[in-house]
Amino acid sequence: MKKEELLKYYYGYDTLKEEQSKIVDSVINGNDTIGILPTGYGKSITFQLPALMLDGITLVITPLIALMQDQVMNLKRRGIKAEYINSLLDDYQTDKIYRDIKADRIKLLYVSAERLENKRFINEIKNTKISLIVCDEAHTLIWSENFRLALGHIPKFIELLTYKPTILALTATANKEMISKICTYLRINNPALIVGACDRKNIFYRVIRSRNKLGDLVSYIFNHKEEKGIIYCVTIKNAKKVYQYLKSIKMNVGIYHGMLDSKEKELMQSGFSNNDIKIMVCTNAFGMGIDVPDIRYVVEYDMPHNLEDFAQQIGRASRDGNYAEGIVLFNTTDIKTANYFIEHLDVKEKSYEEQMKIKKDKYIKLDKMIEFCITKKCLHKYVVNYFNQEHNGKCGMCVNCK
Repeated sequence: MKKEELLKYYYGYDTLKEEQSKIVDSVINGNDTIGILPTGYGKSITFQLPALMLDGITLVITPLIALMQDQVMNLKRRGIKAEYINSLLDDYQTDKIYRDIKADRIKLLYVSAERLENKRFINEIKNTKISLIVCDEAHTLIWSENFRLALGHIPKFIELLTYKPTILALTATANKEMISKICTYLRINNPALIVGACDRKNIFYRVIRSRNKLGDLVSYIFNHKEEKGIIYCVTIKNAKKVYQYLKSIKMNVGIYHGMLDSKEKELMQSGFSNNDIKIMVCTNAFGMGIDVPDIRYVVEYDMPHNLEDFAQQIGRASRDGNYAEGIVLFNTTDIKTANYFIEHLDVKEKSYEEQMKIKKDKYIKLDKMIEFCITKKCLHKYVVNYFNQEHNGKCGMCVNCK
């Protein structure tokens, strides 16, 4: 079937958006590609559709178990043959998936980068025809610098494969420096670069200079108590503190962070998706690939450490295109916290020069985030310019322009 026929048959759409179509065509033509599309734009379809058109399987590398579970479940609902391999499966389930791969019964296989270093996985998959390797949420490749080392080893796995696959890297946020890093981490030269407009015009940006964050947060929630929202904290400690306080005043609240076990994560995620939970307090472990259209606000309880995180997290509001708000509760203690995180990065295995470069990059990004919080200029323009795009600076949708 042609791409338009597959699109209509499996997804019910008549046409793709312009940038989606360009990415699909680039991949089908065998070009290594980087796609940068804003949160909620529909990145997944840009590899799911080619997977149906190409021979062999498409291997999707994604950083979170929750994300791969969500996408595989949605694909199966559409009648598309997809599976994931992760730590939640027992040996019997994993064996069946390997048999299905060899029998050409799977079109999309989702794994984490760590799985690519598993000896059994390598032996089972290396002679399989993998037509396309997708690095989803490609901005997370930067995690390889200090705590997800396997994300930096993807090219080693690709070298072991009998067939040379096309590579597609997808993210919602990347400036010139991040695009360069993606190319370096994945060892791709001269990829096709397809970029959608990053400005979320329907989200009102607000920075609040806060001396009492819990008080300001509660005041905001009470004014929006019928609405669904996310509250991001940089540390698990703060996430627990905020969650316990909101729970103590009878808020309909959930919590999500990296130290929860998989069952707790699944309960919290499904509760939020099903509208049983109105407010999710979380770290950056929550949100990627979560398809909830009616999130009306995202509050950054702690200042994010870079504009990439800000844009990713705030961009999870309002996938339905209606009005939403993105708020940063800013206090100078946030700067001290960010400095501490940078100085205590776990980069001992890297050379001194690499350590200094990583820290310097993070300090430059932190400076931009601080400047965003204190500028009197248009906040939409500031974000858009950071990602190398143009804006006239008269958004009418930020606290400074209003």
